Amino acid sequence: MAWTRIVRSGKLRVKGINPQYSGLIDVEIDLKPTPPREWADFFSQPFAVPTKASMHPPKLSGSMVMLRPPDNELDDYVANVDQRIEAANAFFERQVLPSLEVAEAQARKRRDDDQKRIDDARRSAEDL
Repeated sequence: MAWTRIVRSGKLRVKGINPQYSGLIDVEIDLKPTPPREWADFFSQPFAVPTKASMHPPKLSGSMVMLRPPDNELDDYVANVDQRIEAANAFFERQVLPSLEVAEAQARKRRDDDQKRIDDARRSAEDL
């Protein structure tokens, strides 16, 4: 499997004051490439990295992370996202990628075996 580590992409986008909680701002962070499901599941778990109890958890949607920090905690929230990205990359590479690579190798072997059967049958058919 071709794996590319997930990274933050581009600049943060401060969207404005959160409409539900006026003491918070809405911020978006893009990720590149779009994370696979297993990576995203781990990123979204609170145990992925130590987090202050008062922190609002990031929300991941496709390749975009949405934050709701207080104005004076933006740097802490971004640092938390960076730590989650690193932890999710490490988890994916250690726990998920090996089994995906084995499954891909098995599928490739099945395709090769099937193609060999077809090629052998075609050669046999030519002699009939």
